[in-house]
Amino acid sequence: MNKSVNARQIVNAILAIFLWLLTVGLGLEGIYVLKEIYYLIAVLLGGNIQRAGVFVPVLMVFLGLFYLGFIVVSTEYHRKKFGHYESWRLFGWTIAAEVSLLIIYYLL
Repeated sequence: MNKSVNARQIVNAILAIFLWLLTVGLGLEGIYVLKEIYYLIAVLLGGNIQRAGVFVPVLMVFLGLFYLGFIVVSTEYHRKKFGHYESWRLFGWTIAAEVSLLIIYYLL
């Protein structure tokens, strides 16, 4: 009985690490996608790419700091709630939000 619980915990840990790495990668891609969406909206509103590019470094710093904070907070949350429903639900919401950004980007 003890071995099956340990094997299940190991599988859950491997799955959690894989999902965490997936969310990190998708989040970095999401930062790039948000930058490109910003360019698209700025040009569609009548601006040009050079004027829009002036604000991109500020946008990147803001998005990078926000994402870094999200990674730290969510990692601690997953560490404390490992194996519970709340942790898996946060993985689901995070992946859904990041994939939604990619879908919006490719539809535009």
